[in-house]
Amino acid sequence: MSSRFPPSASGLGAAAVGAVLVLASAIGVAPQFRSHDVSETSAGPATGVGQPVGNAPGNAPGAKPGQRGTVNGTQQQVTGQGPLTNPGGYACAPGKNGGNTDTGVSGNEIKLASTVAESGIGQSFLGDDRYGMLAVARQVNAAGGICGRRLTLNLVDDAWSSSTGQTDIRNFIHEGYFALAVVPSSQGLDAASGSGDIDHAGIPVVGSDGMLKSQYADPWIWPVATSTISTVHVAVREMYAAGVRTFGLVYDKDYKFGTEGAAAFKAAVSRLSGAKLKADVGIPAGQQDYSGAVNTFNGDCNPCDGTFMLLEPDTAISWIQSDYSSGHHVFGSKQTDGPQPLFTSSFARGCGSLCNNMWVWTGYQAPYPPFASQPADAAYVNAIRSVSGAADTSNQFLEGSYIGMNLLVEALRKVGPDLTRARLKQALDSMTFDSGLTQTETWHPGDHFANTSMLGFTIQFSGGFNGFQYKNTGWVTDPWAKLDR
Repeated sequence: MSSRFPPSASGLGAAAVGAVLVLASAIGVAPQFRSHDVSETSAGPATGVGQPVGNAPGNAPGAKPGQRGTVNGTQQQVTGQGPLTNPGGYACAPGKNGGNTDTGVSGNEIKLASTVAESGIGQSFLGDDRYGMLAVARQVNAAGGICGRRLTLNLVDDAWSSSTGQTDIRNFIHEGYFALAVVPSSQGLDAASGSGDIDHAGIPVVGSDGMLKSQYADPWIWPVATSTISTVHVAVREMYAAGVRTFGLVYDKDYKFGTEGAAAFKAAVSRLSGAKLKADVGIPAGQQDYSGAVNTFNGDCNPCDGTFMLLEPDTAISWIQSDYSSGHHVFGSKQTDGPQPLFTSSFARGCGSLCNNMWVWTGYQAPYPPFASQPADAAYVNAIRSVSGAADTSNQFLEGSYIGMNLLVEALRKVGPDLTRARLKQALDSMTFDSGLTQTETWHPGDHFANTSMLGFTIQFSGGFNGFQYKNTGWVTDPWAKLDR
């Protein structure tokens, strides 16, 4: 691997570029409602797809960041327009599907729900995830639903809060939803899994993308993402292969992905002969100035060969700004890597020239050469564009939500007309799924580590953001996927 993240004379962009969420006119969402009852139908032509309606979520007049709003169950109508990966492939004896076969299932509907993070600090990388779910549901319903049953989806913004998200999931269980789709907001799902809420209810959580280790151990959760643990394993091993022997780690100590990943990172370095972790700094999320922690980090490194930033985007940009202002020029490291939350266009633009050649890792086939022209990537981008012209298709959590929703659809199809939670679980636990965007994934009872591979890209910034460049890594598989969990 080539030298990464070199210092640049042009400096850092003045501020992070936030992920701007706009909702299609055809979807008709009122601004700042915390919950949206999404009724996916084929009720007519779409108009103004991708145009903003009112304020973006979290920006209602007078609202504070992360403020919870109220909701009256606003309906969203999404039409049958847009690309179909399998037109007509979701039908089985319409009108003869068994009717009310389980909680949240009727003869014409499958009730799904999900928590999302469209306010608070998680919005910067999770805020677009709704579009992946909506795009797939739109395609399915345009093709007549699954066995004549349309998909309805209730999305609730929990601001990436553990307690709020857990409460919302308990409400979903109480209100009788059949399954939870993707659940991008990982903090609440982690709490609901850890407390036994998911297992006691026997409610399937299908296609999760939150990367926390609890999702891979829970018998009722089927992740499509490569875990944060595997992400750091792959990054450490690849940095070591490139000659890195002294490592620096800065991580978000407020959220589970940071603390879990940090523990796995330290363990990974300890397994490599001659490798040493010189700097290990946990920082609180969301501050504007990290000068003190930066000085500690750089004093410990002095310098390090390689640095890993296990941070969410806004915190990472503030850290880099503080580092640049201190004169250290991005830790003094020869190489810097980052995890999937930093694989967004908004982070790359906000970081600016200092992030040129920084490596970022993803468990998905991002829509950049040589993948962009491949059918699966083109279908993904076209599907997202059918519901939003503004969503960032570079965002790997958005791509994950699209893959996860497709997994749910494929499993529902596999079960067929006699749809129950138990049958869905049985289908998923014996299922091999090829989205065309990941390595082929297979889940087994007690083993939901279906995706353990990563691809490496670098941020390209010269006079502006030029995209993500694939580094010809191939799929790098984590040989330690079952460790550190």
